[in-house]
Amino acid sequence: TSRPLSSLDEVRLMQVSFLQMIRNLAEYRNYMPASVLQSSDSSSEMEEEAHATEEPSHSSSRSQSMGAKPQNILQNTEVSVKRVTLLVCNIIDFLQVAAASQDVISKYLSSGIQFLKVTKGIPDTFSGDRLYASWNGVRACASHRSAAYTFTTSIKEDQGKDMKLSIGIVSGDVRCGNMGCDGMKKFSYIGSLSSWVHVVERIGRSMECVVAIDA
Repeated sequence: TSRPLSSLDEVRLMQVSFLQMIRNLAEYRNYMPASVLQSSDSSSEMEEEAHATEEPSHSSSRSQSMGAKPQNILQNTEVSVKRVTLLVCNIIDFLQVAAASQDVISKYLSSGIQFLKVTKGIPDTFSGDRLYASWNGVRACASHRSAAYTFTTSIKEDQGKDMKLSIGIVSGDVRCGNMGCDGMKKFSYIGSLSSWVHVVERIGRSMECVVAIDA
């Protein structure tokens, strides 16, 4: 017959379970886009601050709420077909602009991220002076086309005094989801739309206008 668990044994079991949970969470984060993780971390910090002000009598309800699934985390990580809008924003004559102002990239990127938040867009990647964004992929956005147009107008008005921007926008169906390997996963888009958005941006640069395509 097995002997009853002592208090020390229970503590050890809780510690093992807790460490396993931490490892599982760390692995789960590899599947999440950085933008979603930032949103989740911000929400967690706000929740912890709120709980810190609670009275002891609320401890039972707090334990129940901690067991609920976070609502801002992407639950379905399978690759699926979605209708999305992709955007590429590029600084024209970047070397000249950067030479005139060393902090131009910081202002440009901060402005882009701010307007993406307002329009429910996601900053997918930033490389040099090129910002890649999407709507209705990671985060649901029913009016994703008009949201991308609003972003375009906002960032051009905000940054127009310091630089010229070439922007390409494409909307259509793509296969998207978290892809990669165990060590690295990223929310990605598969389909001709991913290539078209670069072509559209180059066309817009040569014509000095914003080009948008609905595939």
